[in-house]
Amino acid sequence: MIIFALALLIILLWWPLPKKNEWALCWTGILLILIGGQICYPEKITAISLGTASLLTWLELISIVLIRRFSKENRLVRDNYKAFALILLNLIFWLPLLFEPAEQFSWFGQQVIFCARVVNGITTLGLLIFWGSTILLQVFSKPVNADYLIVLGAGLRHGKVPPILAARLQQAISCWQLNDESTIIVTGGLLHGAQLSEAQAMADYLISHGIPKNKILLEEQAKNTWANLQNCQKLLQSRIKPNPKVVVVTSSFHVLRTKSYLWRLGLKWSLSPSRTPWKFQSLTVIRDYLGILRDHYRSWLGLLIIVIIIGELWRY
Repeated sequence: MIIFALALLIILLWWPLPKKNEWALCWTGILLILIGGQICYPEKITAISLGTASLLTWLELISIVLIRRFSKENRLVRDNYKAFALILLNLIFWLPLLFEPAEQFSWFGQQVIFCARVVNGITTLGLLIFWGSTILLQVFSKPVNADYLIVLGAGLRHGKVPPILAARLQQAISCWQLNDESTIIVTGGLLHGAQLSEAQAMADYLISHGIPKNKILLEEQAKNTWANLQNCQKLLQSRIKPNPKVVVVTSSFHVLRTKSYLWRLGLKWSLSPSRTPWKFQSLTVIRDYLGILRDHYRSWLGLLIIVIIIGELWRY
């Protein structure tokens, strides 16, 4: 079982294999050594094989997430399938590790195995909970009435609106149809050397779908969500209407992160989640989940330390 899983992981690490991919070659070498050790010393090497393979799945996931590819949609879809397969493999490696006896190892080895179980377990469980909440937000998503609709950007592809951003804009259109007196604010500056700002591309999309030009405001300075919200806050402060109802439209996987930013900015704006195409779910969900861990790394580390201490006390 473990040999088959490791061999499958090698295939995933090599697929697709870019030119001069030293990481994939290095990881494949490590896995080949582990498979050899698994064959020769099955009782001693199993826990090490499982732990290492589980770690490599997360490293490979992070490497995919950090490389944002906007040029080819088929490559993006393929990376999404690969990310989903890696998550499944991680579960295959981690679950047997829970039942792997650690008594055969030294005290230090036992601590390493225990920490590996806790860190991977909490991280993976958190991802599954986050992914489940994302799906629920999609299922129960519906248009809402608002005075101002802020649509957060999601990147362009060759100057065009990609499917994830199109879903956000379609959600904004559905909300606008409930109140055609509302104003849509589209956000995003020039990204990746583009000639057209993201906000302008979004405005063009809305106009082509029947939204009047005078009902659209552009925020063309920001390059990330935090700056989007800050700039929109300043923009709305200059408007005449008091206490407007503001709704931020973003993807279901981006709602939790956006909510945390709104809380930090002291803004009581509502959120309206848009649907994320299924073929883009894996990478988008994992990327935002890792972003949340990065933004709240102190809380995450604190939780890990508490669970490790409780686990150590329980063991003894």
